[in-house]
Amino acid sequence: MNGDSQVILLFIAGAALMLLMAVAIILFVVFHQKKMVQEEIKRQNLEIDYQKRMLKAALESQENERKRVSKDLHDDVGMMLMTMRVNINGRKDSMKELLQLVDETHESVRRISWDLMPSTLDNFGLSQAIQEMCERLSVRNSVVVTYKEKGKRISLDKDQELLLYRISQESVTNALRHANASHIEVSINWTVDSLKVCIIDDGLGFDLDRKITRL
Repeated sequence: MNGDSQVILLFIAGAALMLLMAVAIILFVVFHQKKMVQEEIKRQNLEIDYQKRMLKAALESQENERKRVSKDLHDDVGMMLMTMRVNINGRKDSMKELLQLVDETHESVRRISWDLMPSTLDNFGLSQAIQEMCERLSVRNSVVVTYKEKGKRISLDKDQELLLYRISQESVTNALRHANASHIEVSINWTVDSLKVCIIDDGLGFDLDRKITRL
């Protein structure tokens, strides 16, 4: 084999090697991009699933809140107004007792109004609103509801604050109604770019594994 043939063979071999390397690089880029797209789709699906669960929790909280307000209006305010009407028509009670009923009705209306939309949430933010909620629930129930906070607060928009407040409110309300607890603790742990809200009680609880098995 002469020198020219060797040069041609080397050129062909080099070209083939470069072609293989180019194909390998292209395949690597394609598979890498495909993997990145799959990971992005997975991340978006997780985010969508999280948003759906948060929305479901918010809607359930709103529905439960409507039912509770309806019951409060019927049981508290409705009965008080009916009592005042009967007493006024029958003229059986003194003005002092009627004024006391008016004051109690006014207080019930204020409580229901606060439960629907606490002014503290708009004026002072999530932390103060949850703390005030704990204090009010402790006064209204025979259960100690405490509040703890850790970390530096981060800025949240109004919708985020309202959603977190409603979820916290619903969780504490469920513990009061169903857990038979004597102490409930609500805590907020702030980090640089997130926060964690925990509701812990010393009530009955339930078997999580058994609940999952039934699903």
